[in-house]
Amino acid sequence: MTLLSTAFTSIKKPGLLLSLGLFSACQQGPLTLLDATNSQPGQNLNTPASNIAGRSALTTNVKGEKVGNGPVRISMLLPLSASGGGGQVGRQMANAAKLAVRDFGAGKLQLVIKDTRGQASAASLAATQANTEGSSLVLGPLFSANVSAASGVTQPAKIPMIGFSSDVARASKNVYLLSFAPDADIRRTLTYGLSVGADRVIALLPNTAYGPLAEMELRRTFDRGSGQVVSVVRYARDTNSMITASRSIALSLPNANAIYIPDGGEAPTIMLNGLSKAGVDLRGKIILGSGQWESVNKGDPVLEGAIYAGPDKQSFERFAARYQASYGSRPSTTAGLGYDAVSMAAELIKRDRVNPFSAEAIQTRAGFIGATGIFRFEPSGRLQRGLVVNRIRGGKPTIDSPSPTNFSRNRRS
Repeated sequence: MTLLSTAFTSIKKPGLLLSLGLFSACQQGPLTLLDATNSQPGQNLNTPASNIAGRSALTTNVKGEKVGNGPVRISMLLPLSASGGGGQVGRQMANAAKLAVRDFGAGKLQLVIKDTRGQASAASLAATQANTEGSSLVLGPLFSANVSAASGVTQPAKIPMIGFSSDVARASKNVYLLSFAPDADIRRTLTYGLSVGADRVIALLPNTAYGPLAEMELRRTFDRGSGQVVSVVRYARDTNSMITASRSIALSLPNANAIYIPDGGEAPTIMLNGLSKAGVDLRGKIILGSGQWESVNKGDPVLEGAIYAGPDKQSFERFAARYQASYGSRPSTTAGLGYDAVSMAAELIKRDRVNPFSAEAIQTRAGFIGATGIFRFEPSGRLQRGLVVNRIRGGKPTIDSPSPTNFSRNRRS
């Protein structure tokens, strides 16, 4: 990595003054390591590979595709041959990871990409291979059950894992999740909503596992922010149920100044148009969505002025352009996670070859900036991510509240 700029910020703690240096990997790549306090760039670069993080010497042969020729080996577990969208996402993440090796670490690390087929048993086998082959870090798997299976190998072996599942229940000590957890964008949306006056809300929630999560975050956030949950109405994911649920709030709507519809797809437009067609006046009501709204038809006039949180797309667009130039197609947002995971590993290796993936290094409190925005890991394994808040104007999302450029000490989302 080359030092592009140094934006030093002093943060005072008892007995210690920390200087945070802003680093970027290269002109083309967006990853930035925000914390330079635990070790300095270039430290311990001549340490033999066999001594890294207490791992044994690297085996000659590996199972999977090996990319890079550096002395530190890491493994990435992805559903490359899984059917449907899972396999497609897995292959995109593998491509993104290879791009990161080229950008950041071809001489710093070896990346071994292993196929889990989307199956827990294959994920466990791949994690076992990673252990016996001398990998110091495991990236992935993607699916919740696969993370559980693979961590059953990595935790006893004391190999840190950075999984890609959004199921926060899979996070634990030494099992970190680099993903887009739904509770974070819900919390960011609702917190911002409170700040702009959406403090009396009616919630329309699906009868799925997502519904209770959305309600729990609503009540937690409004309890902290002194908001009022006027009512909660649930619906099945069919048009008739959605219209019936939306019209059932007509009588209580005058007591609310906001409608919370975190579900994505067609749900927000079906329900809000159902209210409008029933003669309900929605003027003055703030519509609150969530990160699920990436799939919503934002050109529908009924969503004009609605707000919802999501990832910062500016960094992602730079990554997406480079990915498309290399592979001829546009990547999914999830592909950026593969790029960020490998980029982070390369930077941590640059900083400390003796123990690059210690808990202290991975959990650096200043965090990282990558293709998917600003993020940092908690000791619990869960992720804190900086998100923007979008407001729909003229049928398009525009940023109402930008993503933070750093983490305050007490920041949760």
